[in-house]
Amino acid sequence: MRRRLSVVFGIGFLLAGCVSPSPYGYLVNGAVPPKMPERLAEDTVTRMEALYPPAHTRLALTHPATDPYGVALIEALRRKGYALMESRMHTRMNPSTRDDMPVAVQPTVSHEAGLPFGYVVDGPFEPRLYRVTVFIGSQSLSRVYRMDQQVLAQAGAWVRKE
Repeated sequence: MRRRLSVVFGIGFLLAGCVSPSPYGYLVNGAVPPKMPERLAEDTVTRMEALYPPAHTRLALTHPATDPYGVALIEALRRKGYALMESRMHTRMNPSTRDDMPVAVQPTVSHEAGLPFGYVVDGPFEPRLYRVTVFIGSQSLSRVYRMDQQVLAQAGAWVRKE
């Protein structure tokens, strides 16, 4: 009986690892030029305009955007006329601890609020390659950039996954 129970728990832990949420946000390692997040955000919004009309698209951010790219992206989207509901991490008090430390509760996004929207900026890959991926509903847009001598350049076209 114990062996069967341990097998069940082992499979449960294995499956729990498979469904853990992937990281979102600005995951760039190392120093970058101060204007890099703003340039990436402007390029992202320019591409989004061609596919998602600003005055007719409502977006609901699925994670907090407190990093440099996220702040620049939110500002650029709003300047272009997108309706954007920001995600905030709500906290609740943990009743099991004596000091009542706040516990983060994952935000939820309803489809009535807009298309679920998220992003990942990561790198460097190889020497000096960075990637931007935005998730809009069930689709994603991704592009790679190259950093040479503190100058950011596009290293490929936007790729759209439907």
